[in-house]
Amino acid sequence: MRYSSARPWAFLGILISVGALAAALFFQISKEWFPCPLCIVQRYAYMATALGFLGVSLTNPKSIFSGLFVLLTLAGFLAGAAVALYHVWVLSNPMQTCGVDPLQNTLNALPWVQHWPDMFTADGLCTEEYPPLFGLSLPMWSGIGFLAQGLVLLITVRARRYVKGSW
Repeated sequence: MRYSSARPWAFLGILISVGALAAALFFQISKEWFPCPLCIVQRYAYMATALGFLGVSLTNPKSIFSGLFVLLTLAGFLAGAAVALYHVWVLSNPMQTCGVDPLQNTLNALPWVQHWPDMFTADGLCTEEYPPLFGLSLPMWSGIGFLAQGLVLLITVRARRYVKGSW
């Protein structure tokens, strides 16, 4: 059995996802920075990338399931990065708003929201300005996290291609 050099990179991707989700919950609970609908969508994207990286790390690189997990990770990365970029645009254009809208109502009506409301309930405004962290807003930090995940995904896929034998 031969272990791929992609596995540590996939675990780094999981660590980025879990760290971003933990930071989001920390700021929400300790500082009462309530998430907006765009924040919740980014949380779902971080969960998708975490599950994708977990699947990539546990499957044989030659199996179809491994390819599906790579696609899940790629979809989570692209969706999360796009939403984070849009969120930064919303903050820079205060005339735009996404307060109580159909997206918020749809997200809050999902069945699993009642089981973990702190993680999944959207009850903030997208235009709410919270103090910057090291000069950057939270959506900017989220975008940096997604860009880091995209880089880790690229390295993971490249490392998987050069494995001889099986795991």
